[in-house]
Amino acid sequence: MVVVKVVDEDIADKVDTGFIKEQFSNLSNIGIVYVCTSEGGEDDDWTDETGLRHIVIHLSYEDVRKSQDVRPMMLKKAKERLGMVG
Repeated sequence: MVVVKVVDEDIADKVDTGFIKEQFSNLSNIGIVYVCTSEGGEDDDWTDETGLRHIVIHLSYEDVRKSQDVRPMMLKKAKERLGMVG
């Protein structure tokens, strides 16, 4: 699994991609991109020609900016997108 982030500099330290990678270390062929910018955006999901599933998860800039720990929010959104909720 590959987990990366595209975030505004002022909140970059709050978006902990290493934590998410550890939580899903047993999964392969998945790449998650967390996006958190003041401009906002849309979630996306696709599989490329090599079979790698790409998941784009947008986090609310205001929620991240105000939160002390965004890892629970990141984990919840990843589980939802991976179909692990229920």
